[in-house]
Order: sequence, then structure tokens, then C-alpha cells
Amino acid sequence: MRPGPRRAATIACVWLLTSASAVAAAVEVQARLERSAISVGEATSLEVVLRGAPTGVGQPQFDVPPGVEVLSTGRAQNFTWINGRSAVEIVYRFQISANAAGRYALGPIVVRAGQEVFRSGMLSLEAIAAPTRVGGGGSGSGSGSGVARLLVDLLPAGPWEGQPCQLRVRLIQRAALAEDPQYSPPATPGFWTDKPSAPESYYADDAGRRVLVTETRTRLYPLAPGTATVGEAVARLVLSSDVRDPQAWSGGVPRREVEVRSQPVAVSVRPLPSGAPEGFTGAVGALSVRWSADRARTSIDVPITVRLDLRGEGNLPLVRPPALMAADVEVFASGVEDSLPAGARGAVGRKRFQWSVLARRTGRIAIEAPAFSWFDPGSGTYHRAESTPIRLDVGPALFAGAGAGAGWPAVFARHPMAPGERGPEPWAWCLAGLMLAAAVALWRRSTAERAVSAARALPLEWLRAVGRASGPDFWRAAEEASAWLERQGRPVERLRREIATARYAGAGGNAEAVRPRLVEQISSALPPAPAAGALRAAAVALVLVAGVWCVLFGPRSGDSRLEATARAGDRAAREGDAAQARSQWTALWEAGARHPGLAARLAWLEAQSGRISASAAWVMRGEQVGGRDPALRWVAERVREGGGLVGDTPVRWPVQPIEWAVAALVCGAAAGVFWPRRGRVALCLALALVAGGLDPIQAVLAARSRRAVVREAVTLQGAGLDLQPGQVVHVLERRGGRARVNAGEGTLGWLPSEAIDVVGGRP
Repeated sequence: MRPGPRRAATIACVWLLTSASAVAAAVEVQARLERSAISVGEATSLEVVLRGAPTGVGQPQFDVPPGVEVLSTGRAQNFTWINGRSAVEIVYRFQISANAAGRYALGPIVVRAGQEVFRSGMLSLEAIAAPTRVGGGGSGSGSGSGVARLLVDLLPAGPWEGQPCQLRVRLIQRAALAEDPQYSPPATPGFWTDKPSAPESYYADDAGRRVLVTETRTRLYPLAPGTATVGEAVARLVLSSDVRDPQAWSGGVPRREVEVRSQPVAVSVRPLPSGAPEGFTGAVGALSVRWSADRARTSIDVPITVRLDLRGEGNLPLVRPPALMAADVEVFASGVEDSLPAGARGAVGRKRFQWSVLARRTGRIAIEAPAFSWFDPGSGTYHRAESTPIRLDVGPALFAGAGAGAGWPAVFARHPMAPGERGPEPWAWCLAGLMLAAAVALWRRSTAERAVSAARALPLEWLRAVGRASGPDFWRAAEEASAWLERQGRPVERLRREIATARYAGAGGNAEAVRPRLVEQISSALPPAPAAGALRAAAVALVLVAGVWCVLFGPRSGDSRLEATARAGDRAAREGDAAQARSQWTALWEAGARHPGLAARLAWLEAQSGRISASAAWVMRGEQVGGRDPALRWVAERVREGGGLVGDTPVRWPVQPIEWAVAALVCGAAAGVFWPRRGRVALCLALALVAGGLDPIQAVLAARSRRAVVREAVTLQGAGLDLQPGQVVHVLERRGGRARVNAGEGTLGWLPSEAIDVVGGRP
């Protein structure tokens, strides 16, 4: 076999796109390598496509290092018409092989179009040492059997009825081909045949001689027991020849045509054992079974989808659906989805049987899986699926009938709406609680001042006696006052000596000598006059201000006109006039009456019309403007049972403003009770600030949350995930009519902007 040219192509793991203008047309070059890693002796296919190429475009040129060779080349040209204009597409195919293990630097790929030259970057090819020997199959036949032969075999050779098999066809070449072979696959009567795999080429050893093998595989399934015959495969080859054809064009490649055929293959198909268990519908293989539902809650008038998933290696295309029969549900639709592996080599496939079912009653019901069995060719025995029943909570009807109040939910009657009403402001009640804490502290301070007043009584009496008395009364008061001063820590040694000297200096003593000094010392040591009255007055004033503050920022009833409009909407809904009810309630929302009960009614009305996505959007708006609301909670449960709000996460804690406000008020006042214990006071103050500030912070964050509801069934571009109406996503950015969203658990992708409804203040 003569080696191919040294100027050729190799590898690109990804598509290389290059465009430019040449002559009067833009040239687009695409290059793709089938495999970037091969074994030594194997071959890989490189395809170079030139689109919009004018005349004068040369064949792609490639630098190939030693150790890599081109086995064959091929060229095809296609003409297409687009908008009345012709387009030319030229496809070059190169079969490339490696002679030795290693990593090779290849390229660049050079394409000339007129005066323009297009180049790719450097590429690499990895070759791994893995010699292969040709084995199995029968000998080929035909005039070219000396230079090539065609082998056909079936794996396994003696399959069971329905067992997946691989039909392997190998073209073994001992000479180079001038062009791609013309191949006719063998006939396979008695088999269900899948699409063949793409040809794979590799070098192998055939009786000590190096040959090129091109192999294709096809997945087959025997349809009946007995003997089946795989017919002949035929390949017409054009071989390179050392003898030139005198009739060939000048400079043409010498050619020699041969035809090779395979031998027919007789296949003995074994019948399946008797005694197949209940639920056997022809499944053969190594399978696993899973029984599931799309959700665990529903309404009695909202269908759910139950699924039986089969996974594994088996004859999945031939498996018939099992019969689903359940006492508590009504089956009214079914479908089949499958995902089979590409190519014929063993790989895990999937087949899904699904049914739409409707519950017959409310409460908790169980749906048993349909009986399903299969035959395992590995063990030669039957297996039966043991699936856990689906537990389903069924609620009351979501889409109730209208007229005469038949569909009016009882929760709306028990919890009438008061649009325009306002709850207390938690931050204001937090401030009122701090005022109460200050009042308690001042009052406790005034109580302490009364003890100070008692401590001043005796020194004042001494001060009066020292200032006015004379004789023995003066000296007795002076001794007691000096003793009190000493207990107060005052330096009185010198004063007491002066008192003793003046007292015993002569007849009656000289009181005036020590009176001024004694009065000065007692006055300086006298405790300050208390202000208990002022402290108590301040405490009372703070309590009054806190009360007024709570009233000013406390609950407020709604506007009577808004309440009349709400009652009119409720009355219209009870009478079955959905259009009038929607008009009244929407007008209230537009007027600023953002009440969770109003959002609950609008959500219920949309659900009545079957618009689950619009209903989910109204539930989310209600969650943004309020905390825990019985009507909104009831509607949200019904919407979830209908398949909406999948992926929704609450943006606010289920705590009402009155509860936050009372908590802030109580925690603030408790700080005054625990004063002056700093640790407890600090804890109470922190709790009061959290209770007072968390609700408005949550309101701001909820208004800024970029949640959206999917309006219609759509596929998330970039992730391949199917999104259903009513599902909740988070919008990350918007660009050019598209939105990048997070569908949960880090699943990111793009959606058309019109496919989602971003939740905001207005519908």
C-alpha cells in the first residue's frame, strides 16, 4: 500500500469558524475531527467544509509531522438555492492515522480563496499504543478478496428472542483506496433494525500483516425464535493502481474497481422460557424500573402525570406499554417518551410511559404501579418490578363551577377583605418601647432618690443646731456632726481638736471659734438635694408620648369606598360574574389597595379560568405585600396542587406586622425592667431593634426580588430543561429580548422575555 501525501489534515476538537470575503463572495470554513485521541494504527476522519466558496478555492493544506499519515481523501460538492440565489458547499474528507504513540502538533490548516488566505491555529493529535488483531466472522468473497475482504458477524451469536444484538461489518483493506467505498448493508429479515453507527477506521494485525479496518455496527433485535439469516454485505472499491489507465484524464489517479461480498450469517434465535409473570410486555435486557409522579399534591379537578421509567440495556423500542388500573384515579391520557443511545455499542437507554390521571376523591390516596416484568438474558430468568405506591394528597376542587355562589371558597367568607387597612408600624412601636424603657428607668431612679432624702435629714438637723444652738446643745451637736463627717471619710482630726480646745478654753467655751468651720464642713458633705418629682414627671410624660406614638402609628381601618368596591367584587364572584369581579378587584389593586386577601382573590379567579401561571404570579404578589394570610395560604396550596409555584421560595417570614410591632414594644419595655443590668438590657434592645426593623427590610427586599413566573411551556436554552407554566425562576439579567434566569439548584439558561412574567407591583 502506497502511503498517502505528506501534506494533509488533522484534528480539531471543536468547530473552527472562519469567514472572509474573496472575489465577490464570503467564504466560511468549518473543520471537524471525529476523534482527537486514537490508538496506534487506528484512523480518524477529518472533515473540512467550505461554504460560499467562489471559483479558485484551493484544497485545504495541512502540515503533518512524522508519525502521522493520510490514508485517503474524498471530495463532494453540493449546490443549494437560498432566496433565489445559489450557494456552493465543498466537503473534503481525510482519513488520518498515527504510526507511533505520542502527541503530535499539526497544522495550521490553510485554505486559499482568490487572493485571501485563511489559517487555523495549531492543533494536536494524541495516539495511544493499542494493537488490534482481526478476529471473528467468516471469510469474504469477490474478485477483490486478495486486496480486501468483508466480514459480518453478530454479537451474541445465539441471542434470545428480543435480546439486543450488534451486527458488526468490517471492511479489511490491504491496499489503498482511491475514493470512498460504495457500501450496501446486509439484509436482516426477522430483525428489528436500528440505524448503523458511523464508520470507524483503525489499523490491525491480520495473520501477521498490517491492514486497515473500517467497521460499522448496527443494533438488531430478533423478532421471533428460530433460524434467521443475515444476508450478504457488498462493498464496491476503487483501488489505487500502479498501471495508469490510458483513458484516464491527464494527471488523473490510476484506478482499479473491485467488489467484495460477505458470507451470509445464520442466527439461531432462542425462544423465551414459558411462564412469563404478569406484566410481561416483551421487555428483554438488564433493566431498572422507577415509578413516580410529577408532584405529591393536587386538587380533585386537576390532573397529575404519573410515570414508569425504564433504564438500562435492552430492547426498549419494542417494549409495549403496561396497563395502568387504579381504583382512586381515572386514566384519560397516556404517552411514551424514549431516549436511546446513539450508535450500536452497549449503552444505557431510557423509555418512559406516562399517564395523565384525575383523582376520584379528596384525601390521601395511593396509586399502585402497573405490573411490569422483563426477561434478563444474562441470568436467563424473568424479573418483576417491585415499586412503592405513589402517595398523593388530593384537595378540594380548584376550578369550581360558577353560578349562585357554587364556587365561592368558604375561606373568603370566613376572612372578609378590608382593602386599605393598615397594620401598625413595627419601627414606630419599637421606638415606643424604648420610650417605655426610659420611663421605667427614670421611675426606678426616683425611688432611689427617696433614700437620699432620708440620708439628708440628720445632717440638716445638725446643721440647724450648729448654726443656731449654744451651750451644751451646740457642743453635743458639734460632737455628733464631727463623728458623722469622720464616717463620711472626711479629714476631721484637726477640726475635732479645735472643737475640744474651744469647748474647754474657759467659762462655757467659745462656740463662735468653731461654728463657721463646722457649718462649712457639714454643708460640703451634705448629699445633693434629690429631684424625685422631676424624674417621675419625666417618666409619666414618656409613657404618655409612647401611648400617643402607638396610636399614631397603630392599626388603621380601610377606606369605606374601597371596602364597598371589595364587597361588590365578592358579590359578583359569588353570582358567577367573573368579568365584573376581576374588574372590581383589579381596580382596587391599581388604586393602591395592596392587600394579600385581594391578591388571593385575583389568584383564585385566574385559577378558575385555567391560567395557572397568572394565578401563581398573583400569589407571589400577595406574599410580597403581606405576611401570613389564611385566604392567600389556601389559594397558594390549590395553585401548587395544580402544578404552579414550582421552585418558589418565600421572600418574607410568615409574621404579620402587628406581631412584629408587639414584639418590638415588649422587648423595648423589658430593657427598662432589667436596667441597670447591662447584659440583659443590651439583649432586649437588640431584640427590639430586630423586631422593629426586620419587617420593613423584608418589604424592601421582597420588592427588589427578581422572581418571575413561566407563562407557557418552554425549554431553557443552554440547559435543555423543560419549564412548565407556573414554574418560578429568578431573573439574573435581560439582554436583547431574552432573559438569563436561574431555574433552581444552579441551573442557568436563557428564555425569551415574553415567556416569563416578572412579579412586581402591577400585574
